[in-house]
Amino acid sequence: MPRDSRNDAEAQRELVPANTLRVAELLDELYALEQFRRDQLALRKFGAFLKSAQTREEIYLAVERFAPLLWPQASGGLYVTQPANGPLERVAAWGDVSAAGISLNAGDCWAVRQARPHYVQAGDAGLRCPHAESVQSPALCVPIVAAGHMSGVLTLQGIPARPKGTEALIEHPAADLALAVGEELGFALSHLRLQESLREQVIRDPLTGLFNRQFFEELMVREMARAERKTQQLSVLVLDIDHFKRINDTFGHGAGDLVLRHIGPVLQAHVRESDVACRIGGEEFLLLLSELALPLAVERAEAIRKALRELSLRFGDKVLTPITASFGAAAYPHHGRTVDALFRAADQALLDAKREGRDRVVAARLPA
Repeated sequence: MPRDSRNDAEAQRELVPANTLRVAELLDELYALEQFRRDQLALRKFGAFLKSAQTREEIYLAVERFAPLLWPQASGGLYVTQPANGPLERVAAWGDVSAAGISLNAGDCWAVRQARPHYVQAGDAGLRCPHAESVQSPALCVPIVAAGHMSGVLTLQGIPARPKGTEALIEHPAADLALAVGEELGFALSHLRLQESLREQVIRDPLTGLFNRQFFEELMVREMARAERKTQQLSVLVLDIDHFKRINDTFGHGAGDLVLRHIGPVLQAHVRESDVACRIGGEEFLLLLSELALPLAVERAEAIRKALRELSLRFGDKVLTPITASFGAAAYPHHGRTVDALFRAADQALLDAKREGRDRVVAARLPA
């Protein structure tokens, strides 16, 4: 065989292991990307359940349902604080729960004591929390903070070891997911705590069934903080019923109330579970559209505007004129980073819509 042919054959044989290794690496990367996609899908579904939860029990059930999907090889539990500052009680568990107690002392958990996640590799007995001493696999505890208060801890045992060469906890996929779940739980428990504190108050407008302004403003502060933390957009719609005074003057206040009662269901039909619709007084309404960019918010406003025009209302033997509304739309962070700034931008867009002839949607101008 000529020397050049032998050299080519040897070079080809040397390339085979390298090509095989590269193919294996690419398959690993594809698997990691697919796993990341599945994790994010499960996390979004989990977050949607939390947002619609009306009781603590529903939150705990959501944890038990989604945790096995997020960490199929791990065991864990959710422990929450009690009113009398007693031990944290286990309210949710999955996997092998035989090693986990039904309660734990707050002082025994490194994560609760330090108010930050605590991760230990297998063999780090000196740094392992007492409630995880019987488990020799890697373990993670994530504190749950709701409205600035320690509300519980999420514990995981049997998660994969931290990848070699990584130091930051955020570089651990399972731990990164646990931190996101802990944050979602904190927001959910904080939201539920707010609901419970307002339960004795009137938080809904009796005429439309929508939330009132007080509830909306308190929720808005937290949702903007959430959007900032997650670097997500958030949109606000302000709408005003056109010529509403004319309806009252022509047909009476009963006719005006009839219009308002029909507006509530229209707005509710065009918002998601994560959105909030509110009547802030008179004929003016506000909508909070979480994780929605301004162009999509404008589309939503157009759909509502058309739905209002299609209302067919009669007051006694009188047919009310078509119901039209003017809309102003603004988005965080483009039009403001505070509640007041965002509302001012939306209000100004609403005034522009009225000046331009009403029955239209106008997006706020970007600040100079």
